[in-house]
Amino acid sequence: MSRTPFVPGPRRPALSPELADAATSSTHPAEVAVTLESVGINDRVARERYGARDVFALAGYAGAATADRPRSEPEADPPPAGLPHRPGASPWFHIRGLLYAIPALVALSLLPAGDHVESGLLIGGLALSWALGYGVTYVAWSYLGALDVPAAHRFLRRAIAGGAAAATVVAVVAVFGSLVWTMTMQVTLGTVALLVGQTVYLLSAATLLMTGNEARLLIALVPAGVGALLNAVDGEIAAPIAGPSEPGRGWELGWLAATVLLALVFAVLATRRAARPKQPLPRTTYLTAVLQVAYGLMVAVLVLYPALFELAVSNYDSLPLSVTLAALPLVLGMGVAETLLHDHRAAAVRLLAGSRTTAEFAGRMRRAMLRAHLQFTAALAAITVALGGLSAALFDLEDIRYVVLGVVYLVLGAAVFSGMVLTLLGRIETVLRTTGTAVVALLAFQFVADHDVADVTAIVWQGAVATVLLVVHAVLVRRHAGTPVHHR
Repeated sequence: MSRTPFVPGPRRPALSPELADAATSSTHPAEVAVTLESVGINDRVARERYGARDVFALAGYAGAATADRPRSEPEADPPPAGLPHRPGASPWFHIRGLLYAIPALVALSLLPAGDHVESGLLIGGLALSWALGYGVTYVAWSYLGALDVPAAHRFLRRAIAGGAAAATVVAVVAVFGSLVWTMTMQVTLGTVALLVGQTVYLLSAATLLMTGNEARLLIALVPAGVGALLNAVDGEIAAPIAGPSEPGRGWELGWLAATVLLALVFAVLATRRAARPKQPLPRTTYLTAVLQVAYGLMVAVLVLYPALFELAVSNYDSLPLSVTLAALPLVLGMGVAETLLHDHRAAAVRLLAGSRTTAEFAGRMRRAMLRAHLQFTAALAAITVALGGLSAALFDLEDIRYVVLGVVYLVLGAAVFSGMVLTLLGRIETVLRTTGTAVVALLAFQFVADHDVADVTAIVWQGAVATVLLVVHAVLVRRHAGTPVHHR
């Protein structure tokens, strides 16, 4: 903030109503600058209309000129010490990436070897459940942001119940339609149970993560982890394996059922403080949640694209559907991304308070964003190399396509992280347009591809799309990260 507050010249108004409103509705000069920008008073307007050097100098003057006036917004209390979903709230916070990765490993390891209809249902169910989690966590975050923890618990409980009911209806219709309109005989009630179970698990897991119960979720994942480990001992996890409806798979479904039930029970216990909200959320919150669901679905398509390609195109040298397990480092890296985004929120507050001009804030924030992206990329690269080397040693993987796919997921991970940053800056509509364009590009390639298109060609195309998406997101982050109003 400016050391020497600006004083208007003789031809400028002493204090306009909009300056007074901004100053008396904020508790810190940095908030005054953010409020002024939100009503259209940027550096150019500050210079031309008020004769100030920039909006920060104008905010400093407005705050000083209204120092003796009452504030309509009192000094904010510090967040409650028990507020979950932040670093330090739980000693288990930094293992969240592992909690994301284990379910992906288990779900993708269930993809059947021979029946593409059943595989399509499982992948589609995973993508829809994944997307639903985006919307649910956004609304729960809104309640937590309003410091209404009981209302967040109530919403999460209802989301689990509603999600399970909706998943049951959709799964029954999808399985019935598959039996009527395709030649498959593989889809059964077991497929319905698995589709509903993965929705219940993902929503229960989101509830446990939102309430700071990472340790309980880790306990719930033990049965599924044991089942996946036993399956890996029996055969290579990256090779085609039987589907849930095939003989001999009941014991594996039993392990998964135990994890789903444990997660559900723990989620119910974690939300026992559920109560009606103190005040309803704005309607725009739910509209934005719908946008979050759309974004989550697009991210799922980008990540699961290799498996989608294998479902649609049968060539002479196809990879197994479980090729998408190569995305595990990216999923694991989401824990790192979450920590970096929490750190970004704290850094934005410090930079807003410590910057003297808009230009200084913009430069410092852009450097901070660059450091965050480099940290995430380095962490993701380290995880990719470590897990890739371990997989090669354990399962004797020598196919160069896995190496190419690992590089592609590294680029895609950086692009997704940039999208998360843009969403944090309030640019969800922009992210929907960029990500939607990337999805269209992938699906267009899928539409024109035939059995003569090699898998490596599809993987390279995915990499090209991910690279363009990363470049576009990087440019947008640089443009918007330097604007103070986007960090409010």
